[in-house]
Amino acid sequence: MDRHGYTKEATILVVDDKPYNLTLMSNLLKGDYKVEVANGGEEALKITASGLSLDLILLDIMMSGMDGYEVCRRLKSDPKTMNIPVIFVTAKSEVDDEKKGLELGAIDYIPKPISAPIVMARVKNHLALKAMADFLRDQNDWDIAERLAFTLKGISGKVSVSGLQQFADKLDVAVREQRTRNTPDDLIAQLELKLMEEQSKAIDQKKLKAVCVRLDALLADNDDEAGDVLYVNANLLKTAFPSHYHKINDAIKSFDFEAALAELRAATGMSMRKESS
Repeated sequence: MDRHGYTKEATILVVDDKPYNLTLMSNLLKGDYKVEVANGGEEALKITASGLSLDLILLDIMMSGMDGYEVCRRLKSDPKTMNIPVIFVTAKSEVDDEKKGLELGAIDYIPKPISAPIVMARVKNHLALKAMADFLRDQNDWDIAERLAFTLKGISGKVSVSGLQQFADKLDVAVREQRTRNTPDDLIAQLELKLMEEQSKAIDQKKLKAVCVRLDALLADNDDEAGDVLYVNANLLKTAFPSHYHKINDAIKSFDFEAALAELRAATGMSMRKESS
């Protein structure tokens, strides 16, 4: 526990049926966390049923025997494991694949081949959120929620989520002013949204800008090459614009380039084409 009692050394379960992937992820994480491994879905469920306290599960989708979707479904249907965050680590990158995983209860996707900085940023962010969420759920106490909001700035600094520091000030006020209208779960939802926004800070901003400029130009010209650019850079754009990506993708698939362009510009907050000229 830290001096505030809100965080602890986290235990992460990595699930993959490929020994190389288990070793790769374990070596990446073990310097900062306790790591458990499972070489398939059945073993993962045995570990979770054993009573071991887990803070996060990194779960492959395409495994022999029980796949990751079924593992996630079973975890989320069991009251004992339903609150353990699940992040899919997978080479499956189609929109429908991601949608299915999120509908089953996963909180995030990390694409393969993995990027070490992205993995570490996502893990830190979601562990920070879980620590806060667990504390609020366990206490269900607005006085405790006030204390948590007050110390959130310090916690967010430890996990390099700088955007949460300013958010903590607003949250502190909101807890005191709105305790009669909200519940701790409402605060958890706000934190989840903020962490999703913060994910974009772990990506290559220079590359992102170049991709957006290119995509903007193609959409403005009604060029169906925009679909190819979106597909090739899907992981980058999903990470940068999680709430806009699917709308852009759906519009391009429907050949509604005007709608896709409007959504892209809403995501970037500017006309990339104008900026590049």
